[in-house]
Amino acid sequence: MISNLITQIDNKEIVLPAIQRNFVWNENRITMMFDSIMRGYPLGIVLLWETYLDIKYREFNDDYNSESKYSFKDNDTSKRLKLVLDGQQRLQSLFIAINGRLDNKVLFVDLLSGKKADDFREVFYIFRFLHISKAKEIKKKTIENRNNNKEEDNNEEEKIPIYVSVKEILSSSPESRLTLKNKIKKEYKLTDEEVLRFELNMNKLIHSITNDPNVLKVSTIDENKPKDSQDRKTESDILEAFVRINRQGITLSRSDLIFSMLKLNWKESSEELPDFIKEINEGNNLGIDIDFVIRTLFTVSNLGSKFDVNLLRKQSNIVKVKANYERTCNAIRSLVDFMEDECNILNSNIIGGYLNLIPIVYYLANTPDNLVPNSEINRLKKALYIFSFTKPFSRYGDSRIGKFVREEIKPLIDKKDYTFPLEDSIGWANSWENYNSFDIKLLQRNRHLTLHLLQGKQGTKVKYSRNSPELDHIFPKSKLKEKGYERGEINAFGNFWILAKTKNQNKSNKHPKKYFADVDDSILKKSLIDREMFDYRKYKSFVKWRENEILTKIKKLLGVKDNEIDFDTIWTEDE
Repeated sequence: MISNLITQIDNKEIVLPAIQRNFVWNENRITMMFDSIMRGYPLGIVLLWETYLDIKYREFNDDYNSESKYSFKDNDTSKRLKLVLDGQQRLQSLFIAINGRLDNKVLFVDLLSGKKADDFREVFYIFRFLHISKAKEIKKKTIENRNNNKEEDNNEEEKIPIYVSVKEILSSSPESRLTLKNKIKKEYKLTDEEVLRFELNMNKLIHSITNDPNVLKVSTIDENKPKDSQDRKTESDILEAFVRINRQGITLSRSDLIFSMLKLNWKESSEELPDFIKEINEGNNLGIDIDFVIRTLFTVSNLGSKFDVNLLRKQSNIVKVKANYERTCNAIRSLVDFMEDECNILNSNIIGGYLNLIPIVYYLANTPDNLVPNSEINRLKKALYIFSFTKPFSRYGDSRIGKFVREEIKPLIDKKDYTFPLEDSIGWANSWENYNSFDIKLLQRNRHLTLHLLQGKQGTKVKYSRNSPELDHIFPKSKLKEKGYERGEINAFGNFWILAKTKNQNKSNKHPKKYFADVDDSILKKSLIDREMFDYRKYKSFVKWRENEILTKIKKLLGVKDNEIDFDTIWTEDE
């Protein structure tokens, strides 16, 4: 029975192993689950594991919010625990709904709901998470409406619902429930039919949670076996069961599974990795996450960059990953500093995704002190920009990253040669993505990056959503279309610049002369926009002129000389 499980959770007897992912259910999923409970639909089976082993775990949270940080414990006193292997989301949702709060809101049920609809997919029983103040507000309005009998003027939600907290109902005695019914009947002026529905729903909820054994069934591995029984499952057995369960249900991503496996075999990772993620993302918009860290850990450990769950079934690979954790994190820190100091870009979307950064993390994980040698700053910077414009690792990343690291970076590292292979980077960019020259065609491949560099924007998070940067046309595309310009001409690279979201929305199809009338000359100069060319008859000349000016400025910003890093120049010289 659900109440039995909630009691065990409250008593810290049922807990969550560190291998479990974070709680992810939202209000809608939880309220839908309670509708299912009231309709007598089974919630499935919860799988537990009874153990006395010293395993890292966390307790259920009855006051959950999106900023909740998990605290982990060790079972160093060898007490009996029941760890949840399958069913965490359902149990955590039930515990929050029955005993606590979600984002400071309490679960309420409308005790007059439950009328059947023709479509069985619809919700019959109305449950809502409400702040206490909101529940009082709804109660006041409902009572006023019912007492005043102004049904025709009122919203259905305001005159019908009678919300009572689920916790209040489930914790009440028969006497207090009778008192509640009489109080509600008087306050809301319930009809006899409504009183019957009120009582029926209240009793149905209590029965479903406290007396119905079929709503949620439990299966417990090693239940009631002697503490020292040789038949008890090991951590490895449970890990294998966990992986198989989640593979069948496809409830976890590959990185979730891998992180779960790491947490079971490497207890510190359950806290260290989330803390590192939070630290490394402060002040930038690189969006570094568990996926990225695990991929780089695998790569630095020479296990490839592919999310292969089977790799961590070997203890020797776990040892490698643990051994490389600190230098991998330091390499990521070093990379973020390098991108800020040397590249002026702090947004992974602008550089074509974070997969393009993994080979550089591998390189930095193997340099002295995980720093970019002074002699390699310009070479690494140019390689990073080539990767960002051509995005060679954004496609087929699993195979390309491993190949580039094995064939180009690792052989140099093995010889203690810390030269970054810029020439080979250009060679692979040519082979994989047809990179030939540092020209306008290259800059056009990644307009976001080019314009961010041009306008001196790093791509960091804005504090105010209305200031979010967006690409927009300088000459409005609707007007250009009216004047007979082709799509390719309208969307020419030279007709774009970055402006704030709200300003973009207000821009509409104004003539450039009008829209840019109050834009400061210094801003236009920085963006290489010439007011004198705000004439639709000069549109083609404007685009051609501006594209050439942008190329010249970007080359200067990046320190790229003519033909210096063109494929033909480098590989002809090598030959």
